[in-house]
Amino acid sequence: MNDERFGLEWLVPGQPDRLTHVMLLDRERPAPFVVAVGNGADRPHALLSLWRTLIKDGESAEAIEYVADECTRRAGTVPQHRDEDTN
Repeated sequence: MNDERFGLEWLVPGQPDRLTHVMLLDRERPAPFVVAVGNGADRPHALLSLWRTLIKDGESAEAIEYVADECTRRAGTVPQHRDEDTN
């Protein structure tokens, strides 16, 4: 169900040493609605950044679960909470 509601949009740099950006889109809100953005050295790190942002901003459990599932699918590991994730 969340696979239909949420989607990811990527901005992948064409040059080395540039950050990869990922946006979480909510298709149930007026389009295009960006829930949150993450960035990192590569796709797995950008997804982890997005996941942490969702937690920090108090976004819905569905959005957090969707991104956690994407982290697991792409990186093979479940993201873990850190103390600073909730501060």
